[in-house]
Amino acid sequence: MRRLADRDLLTALTLFGVSAMFAVGSSSDPKDWAFPLLANYVVLGIAITFLAKFLWAICLKHTPDLLQMSADNRASAVDVLVSLVIVLIYLFVMFGLGFWPASLIMLILSSLYLTRERSARNIRMAFIVPICISIVAFLIFTQVFYVPFPEAGWFIN
Repeated sequence: MRRLADRDLLTALTLFGVSAMFAVGSSSDPKDWAFPLLANYVVLGIAITFLAKFLWAICLKHTPDLLQMSADNRASAVDVLVSLVIVLIYLFVMFGLGFWPASLIMLILSSLYLTRERSARNIRMAFIVPICISIVAFLIFTQVFYVPFPEAGWFIN
């Protein structure tokens, strides 16, 4: 039962899950199979390699490299989960508010969450830097590259 907590096995299972998730929904359009499908095959190959490494370690009866959670690892796991929730909310809100307002809100929330020392200066910077980044990105992508972005869906008449 301890073997199920082996790092190589858990990595392989996670990568198999990522590969399966991105394999669904591809179409015959070349942009859906050229790079994404190749990247998916690379992830699948890495997952197979980790699974083979795990099975090889079982055959050779090596001690498993068990996943152990320290206090620092738990704090990092919480940070990853909060970041995942922020990104998932961002993806939902982007269709309603549009790309630029949702991106600005997501950057500000991420900056505020990741600010460890909650001084007045750091909180101000957590607002100022995302605003500046959003303005510069907006100008570059709309005025230089002419990239179309999703518009707000909640406020369209």
